[in-house]
Amino acid sequence: MEDYVPLSVIVCARNAEKTIGSCLESIMQNSPAEIILVDGDSTDKTVSLAAAFTQHILNDRGRGTSFAHQIGSEIAGYDYIMFVDADVELPPYALGQMFAELKKAKLDGIYTRTEGAGQGNFWERAATDFLSCRPNPAGIWFGAALVSRDIVLKYGFDSFISPGDDVDFNRRALSGGCVFGVSAVRVKHHHRTTFKNVVHQYIWYGKGNSRLAWKNGLLILRFWPPFPAVYGLLHSLGHFKFRPVSLHLLAFVFQSWGMVCGLTELIFNPPPDRPRRPCWKCGI
Repeated sequence: MEDYVPLSVIVCARNAEKTIGSCLESIMQNSPAEIILVDGDSTDKTVSLAAAFTQHILNDRGRGTSFAHQIGSEIAGYDYIMFVDADVELPPYALGQMFAELKKAKLDGIYTRTEGAGQGNFWERAATDFLSCRPNPAGIWFGAALVSRDIVLKYGFDSFISPGDDVDFNRRALSGGCVFGVSAVRVKHHHRTTFKNVVHQYIWYGKGNSRLAWKNGLLILRFWPPFPAVYGLLHSLGHFKFRPVSLHLLAFVFQSWGMVCGLTELIFNPPPDRPRRPCWKCGI
C-alpha cells in the first residue's frame, strides 16, 4: 500500500522566510509524493530554509506568480497538483481528505476553506476577521487548491496576468465546463503584514486588475476596485466585523491607484506580452 498521497504540491514563494518553514513542514506531514518550490528571486532565506524539505527548487526569475504556477505545473510528475501559498499551513491529513473528496464528487478541482492564524498587530487581526466571514470565491482559490494536472495544462496560466492569474484561469476553466468544489478542510492563513505592506500589496493587486480588465473587459465592474471594495465593506459590516472596514477602505484607495498606474503603463510602456488592443466587454 502506498504510504504517500499520489500528487505534486507546488509552493510559489518570494521573500517568505517568516512562513515558509511552517508551510513546508505542514505539507511534509501530509506525505505528498513530491514537493516543488518555485522561488521568485527571493533575497532572504526562503530558498535555504526550503532546501531542508525538498530538492525540487526552481527560480522564476521574478516573472510573477502566473509564470511560477505554470512552470511548476509543467514539471509536476503526478496527475493531480496541490497549490499551496507560502503563508498557508495545512492541517494533518488534509491532502488525503481533499483527494478523497475530489474523487468521490468527480470534480476537476477542490479548494479549502480558510481561517486566519494568530492575533498579531491590528492589520493582521483585521485580515483574520475578514477571512472568518469572507464568501467562498467563484471558481477555485489557488492559495490551497487541488486540481487535475490535465485541467491546469489545458487552460494554463497567462504570464501577462500577475497577480490575478487565478481569476483569469477561473474565467476560462468555468467557461470550458470545469466543475470545482469546496473542501471541508480548513487551512490556516498566516498574515505577516504591516500598514506599509498592505498599501504596497493593494497597489500591486490594482496593477493586476488593470491587466485582467485589459484582457477580459475594461467595462466589467468586478475588475474596478471600488466595486469589490464596497461589496466587501458591506459584507463585513453585515457580519459585524469592524476591523476589516479599514482594509476595504485602503483597497478602495490604493487598488484604484494601482489600477490607474497599471493602465497607464499598459498604454504608454506596454510589456511585450500585452494583447494589442484592450477588450471592451462589459458586465458584472
